[in-house]
Formats: sequence, structure tokens, C-alpha cells
Amino acid sequence: MPSISRPASLAVTSITAAFIGLVSLFFIGCNGPSNSVPPANIPADAIQQVVGSADNESLVLVKFGAPWCGPCRQVDKEIASLASTLPKDVHVVTVDVDERPEVAAKFGIQGIPRMFLVRNGEVLADEVGYRSESELRNWVASYQ
Repeated sequence: MPSISRPASLAVTSITAAFIGLVSLFFIGCNGPSNSVPPANIPADAIQQVVGSADNESLVLVKFGAPWCGPCRQVDKEIASLASTLPKDVHVVTVDVDERPEVAAKFGIQGIPRMFLVRNGEVLADEVGYRSESELRNWVASYQ
């Protein structure tokens, strides 16, 4: 019966640890877990800056992310397939944290991807990390 030498077992352990790290990165997000409670004091001007001219009755899904973030790109795909089936009163806004760091700072973004649901200038809910199309659909539907 062949025995596994220490260098081989060390390599297996290292590969396993790297795999677990990548899987965690995918499901949690690029910067680790964040507080799942909506930030208490997001300035109205920051919300207006992101939401733009959406009327008070519209629900806005705001997604913060970056092109270099794998989970963000996956969420973008999910949102793209979801967007065409959303009701007319639901809008989607994507914010690149590298291009708009001042807005990300006002929203307290520490981990990406991060998504907010906003209506009438108020943050109703937020999520951090990857969400599938069905999870996003259910999340949005629960606030319509």
C-alpha cells in the first residue's frame, strides 16, 4: 500500500483550503460579510443621487459592485435576466464603487456586491453577496 508523502498531503491541504476560500468568496462577496440591517443614516442626497428621477411609488433595486469582483459579475447576469420580467414600477440602478466612491461611502458600502431596495427616498432592505435570479425576484416581490 503506497503511503502519501508529506509534501503531497501538504499540497492537497493547500488546494482544499484555496477551494474553500474561493467558494466562500463567491457566496459571501468580495469584501466579506457585512451588516444585513439597512444603514440607519444614509443621506437623502446620496439616495437621490443614485435613484435619480424615480417617482415616489417606484421600487428601485440599487446594486453596488465593481467589474473586478466575480460575485458582482454573477449578480449582474442574474439582474440582467431578471430585469426584463420586472414590473414597470421597479427600476434597476447599478453603481460601480470604483467610479463613484463618494456614493459608496455615503451608503456605507464595505462589502460587494451589495444591493438595496429603495422607495420614496427610504432604504427598505439590503442584501450582501451573490443572490440567484429567483432569490432576487422573491426579494423584490416581497416589497412590491
